[in-house]
Amino acid sequence: RAMVTLPTLRASRRETAGLPSRDRDRGRLPSLGRRPSHREAPPRCSTRACSSGGGADGGKGVGLATRIRELPLAPLAAFGATVGTALDLIHGRAGVLEYNTDAGGLVWTALRDAPQIGDQPVSFVVAQTSVWVPVLLAAFYAVDGGLYLLLCRRRDEAVTKPSEVLVRLGVLGMLLQTSAILYENYVPYAKIRAVLGALALLNFVSFEKSLKREGSRVGRTAAAAAIKSLGLSVFAGIAAPVIETLLIDRLHLWSYPRPDAFPLGSPPGFPSWVPFCYFFYHPFLFALAAWLQDLKDGRGDDDDNGGGGKRAPEAISAGS
Repeated sequence: RAMVTLPTLRASRRETAGLPSRDRDRGRLPSLGRRPSHREAPPRCSTRACSSGGGADGGKGVGLATRIRELPLAPLAAFGATVGTALDLIHGRAGVLEYNTDAGGLVWTALRDAPQIGDQPVSFVVAQTSVWVPVLLAAFYAVDGGLYLLLCRRRDEAVTKPSEVLVRLGVLGMLLQTSAILYENYVPYAKIRAVLGALALLNFVSFEKSLKREGSRVGRTAAAAAIKSLGLSVFAGIAAPVIETLLIDRLHLWSYPRPDAFPLGSPPGFPSWVPFCYFFYHPFLFALAAWLQDLKDGRGDDDDNGGGGKRAPEAISAGS
């Protein structure tokens, strides 16, 4: 009797201590209702997993400073200083704005034959920019892209592919070129506003990922994210030209030769259709920010699942 009882007492002690019994496989019944050990800690997610993909509905448990540190601000600024400066050449070549050569402006001109035989060759602008353009556009990309990631992007949004960024970049270049052609041909500003406004709205609806239907309708979370993205686009479209006007007034870095909107009540000003150019800039900038964030978080093309991509790390931690 003592030999039968001793192993049972040992098993009971092991179970009481919260350790798995080795004698269960020998036919003994496990103790019911065992309380979990107080030493068992709840699962935690890493700082990057908790902060990434915060966007419209995530990252609530992480401090704002931590979330900002996890943003790809440096790559965004680098793209702004390079790609942004290249895109700015489209309006510079068309003469939409003129850079002040006495304040860092760079202008390249060339000669072409005069309309009438015997006249002097005509000088025209090939390209123009400023040493300040890369700095200003780096700040614009970092701030605008960072705000999108903090406020608008859904944490369960699909992985953004490089092809999506390239397509949106190509469309943006064509839209900027369209505005330059309309300006060069002296199309009335009212017609330019109508054309660019329609193109800007079509561009947003076509590329806003939150508006892609999942089933029969767009969910509330997706609709809220789309509204936030739209609001940020509208805000930037209004705020950016106003900030430009303040820089023109204070620093005289560049000017708009044919303005018709004057935020300060008097010159300087800007063409009233310029806000639409900032508006249709955002599908590309949002996709770029999302792609850079995915790269930083270690999410890639191999994370796709039926065209949707797997959830951001935070969503995985919260749902597991």
